Amino acid sequence: MLTVRNIPAEAWPQVTAGFKDLTYEQTLTYGVAAAHRIGAKAEFVILERDDRPVAAACIRIKTLPGLGRGIAWIASGPLTQPGTGPNHDFGSILTTLRDHVCEKNSHILRFRPPASAGRDTAALSEQALNSGFVVTDRAAAYRTVVIDLKPGEEALMRGLNGKWRNALRNALKNGIKLDRGPMSELSGRFAALYDAVQSAKGFQPDIPPDFYYTLHGPDFDHDILIAHQDGKDLATITVGRAGRRMVYLFGATPAAGRRLNAGYFVMWNAILMGLAEGMETFDLGGIDEDSNPDVARFKRRTGGAEIVAPGPFQTQPAGPVPHLILMAEALRKRVKR
Repeated sequence: MLTVRNIPAEAWPQVTAGFKDLTYEQTLTYGVAAAHRIGAKAEFVILERDDRPVAAACIRIKTLPGLGRGIAWIASGPLTQPGTGPNHDFGSILTTLRDHVCEKNSHILRFRPPASAGRDTAALSEQALNSGFVVTDRAAAYRTVVIDLKPGEEALMRGLNGKWRNALRNALKNGIKLDRGPMSELSGRFAALYDAVQSAKGFQPDIPPDFYYTLHGPDFDHDILIAHQDGKDLATITVGRAGRRMVYLFGATPAAGRRLNAGYFVMWNAILMGLAEGMETFDLGGIDEDSNPDVARFKRRTGGAEIVAPGPFQTQPAGPVPHLILMAEALRKRVKR
């Protein structure tokens, strides 16, 4: 039998350091800020058997004013791969979380597991459905490319698509230089590149880059990499790190940089940075074939594995209140548009 225990926020980094499937979305630093951004609160729970943690979740809970009930969201979780001991039954973990969030606290529960290589997506989805969850379109699905960094630089270079590798070699001959630093120092240069590309392409991320500019904490760190030549910035990406996982957050390469293959240069240097810092995987931050096929192709050609995270999934307590909550959510989304 699994038991649920709430823990104080300050204890969360120590708990999550023991899980191999930790991503930045389950860190204290990101979770608290992301909850605050939408007027929610972050709750931290661990699931234990015989006083040993077998799962953990940072749950962002947003309630309707005056009702005390709302939607509980677990992004890239729950964490279910403790570093010591065997993995435990995913279905039992989900059932315990459902009882805690829905039956005990009367919230709607949504979650999207992390995108991890080597996990049986179909089996996880089946266990979620058997535990009383349904697939929902009220949260974004996640498809991405993940590079396994463990084989090392030579193997990663060999694994690149031939066209990607040739573009990188051309970039390395062009005399491009690299600057790297925290967002707090390089955000101005990053924003100039990013805003120019955003205006040209017309895209709008759900969470803009400036959310991250002052985001610092004990379990999540991030940097900006900028490629430049002769005093002109050509390309940029931002990368975050949590545990042994690195993630691509934002990138921009204007026309001048594309002519010199600067995007390949800055991405390869991010890979080398991950290797130097002992990162095990590099998540390229999602792909969307429909809205941005060029970027999807660029990421696929890095040689990484294309992975689709299971879900997202949802379950809710009985009664009419969850329907009112979902109606309020839909209305809010329409107003935002």
